[in-house]
Amino acid sequence: MHVDDASVHTGRRQLNVLAFIASLQESWATKKRTLTERHLLAATTQFRMRRLNKTRRAKILLPLLLVALLVAWLYWNCAGHTDMATYAPADCFAFVEANDVTEVAQGIEGTQAWNALAGPVGARSSLLPNRWVMRLARWTGIGSAPAILLIETHTTQRRMRPIVEQHIEDLAKRIYGQPILSHKQVDGVDLSEWSSNDGSRHIAAAFSGTVAIIGNDEASVMHCVEAREGKRAALSGEKQLDDLRKRVDAQNSSVFGFVSETGVKSLLQAYALRGASSSEDLTASQIFSDTLGSLINGLGWSSRFVDGTVEDRTSITLAQGVADKLRGSFVPEDRLALGDLPFVPADAHSVSLYHFRDVEGIWRDLNSIIASHADLIGALATRPLLRSLLKPYGIDDADSFVHSVGTRIQTIRLEETSPSVLIAEALDRQGLRKVALQRLGAKPKTETVGEFELLLSSTDNWAASFADNYFLSGPAEAVRRCLQAKTQSKLLTATDAFRKSQRLIDLTLPITVLTFTSDQKAAISFVELFSEHERSAFSTSAPAIDQASQSLPFTVSVVILRDVGLEWTSRSSFGLLGSLLVTLTPENAK
Repeated sequence: MHVDDASVHTGRRQLNVLAFIASLQESWATKKRTLTERHLLAATTQFRMRRLNKTRRAKILLPLLLVALLVAWLYWNCAGHTDMATYAPADCFAFVEANDVTEVAQGIEGTQAWNALAGPVGARSSLLPNRWVMRLARWTGIGSAPAILLIETHTTQRRMRPIVEQHIEDLAKRIYGQPILSHKQVDGVDLSEWSSNDGSRHIAAAFSGTVAIIGNDEASVMHCVEAREGKRAALSGEKQLDDLRKRVDAQNSSVFGFVSETGVKSLLQAYALRGASSSEDLTASQIFSDTLGSLINGLGWSSRFVDGTVEDRTSITLAQGVADKLRGSFVPEDRLALGDLPFVPADAHSVSLYHFRDVEGIWRDLNSIIASHADLIGALATRPLLRSLLKPYGIDDADSFVHSVGTRIQTIRLEETSPSVLIAEALDRQGLRKVALQRLGAKPKTETVGEFELLLSSTDNWAASFADNYFLSGPAEAVRRCLQAKTQSKLLTATDAFRKSQRLIDLTLPITVLTFTSDQKAAISFVELFSEHERSAFSTSAPAIDQASQSLPFTVSVVILRDVGLEWTSRSSFGLLGSLLVTLTPENAK
């Protein structure tokens, strides 16, 4: 068979084209497989990255979520401010609140007196065992509060009731020895009571919601429960309470107290009954409390920590018109001069300065005001009661005395329990001499102290003297020491304690009464409440305690007549709250 060259050539060309096409198809298939593999790898890698990102985000978000939940729980349990007056019956005699006990404890720790005396007396420098834990417990309402008795616990009974009951039981054991515990329900309220063995003393505690109410008898506790539940009128919302809170700046204070008009009369009667021993004394105390109590509508008190001391402010609301009636004779025209204390010995316990505009006028106004606010019996008894106020100073004729003296009067107490020496500007020496002879007798003995004459009673230990332009009257030895302080220039004004206290006083104010009192014994007694040592151990540390107490300034207090009443302000080591704790704490509970 013959095949020509052209045919052969054409066939070869066709085979080459087919081979090229096959090669292209194989190459495209290879590339396609490669691209597919790459896409699969990329997809797998992307999937893994997504899982990794999700895991990382979960690790970041989970702690944030836990923190958010914790913050929400803390906020839910946060102990907000509670007006404790909602638990006090409107007819209560007195009311005291401290909304932040931790703040009070920290304030005490920061005082100059605590830092000076805690070590020598044997008290811990810190009243709180763990500040951070205490702050957390106070804010959230969880945890125990050692040595602190809470009223509004801001938490459930399940959390706090066992702790509160344990504190009460410990206190009852210290006071009663082996108390008898009983539980019962009164009107649906759980009540626990710890009683002494003889049944004469009790501590009662009621639990209602988040509130623990503790008192010394069941009736008082239940009255508070009823006030909180709205079954009895509560003290909160009373206009007088709100006004007094503003006057003493209770919002910026650590402690606030309120005494009603009825409470004031009870306090005055308790004061008048000191040392009373007969039915006549009881009648006189009742007249005294009712008469003077009718001039006072109530009082408010606040306490705060300032510059290492405690500042107390008390506002005494007087009956309508009384402040205006007193203003003309009570408020001085000029200002006090603290350098004018020439007879106060350096070791005196206290000195009070009285500065009036008109002494005879204030005496007359007091008689008139009391008589107009008292009943017939009270009015008849008022004049002898007022006269008796000057008898401890050897003044029997009060009318002649106020007529003969100037606008400045001082009383000096050399020892805490000793009678005071009265010192007054002598405007009418002859009148004052007659007043003095009524107490000393017609023919007193005489003695010379330096350049001054001392008149001595021939029957008892009483004396009087005219020194420079002043009249002095008091116990003979005390008057003698005052005259010696003048002649020897050993005066209180030269001591460091007085100078420290003097800097606290704003002499531009119209101060009517200014008092300096040694704070050493009071400060030691307060710190001693927290001592971990037996009292017998104090003998070895007595020198250190004495040295530390001498560094303390005097307590300073001032009285000023304001628009509706009197304002009493004081700076001291631990304030009225410290004095109350020392007075009310049972000896076997210290």
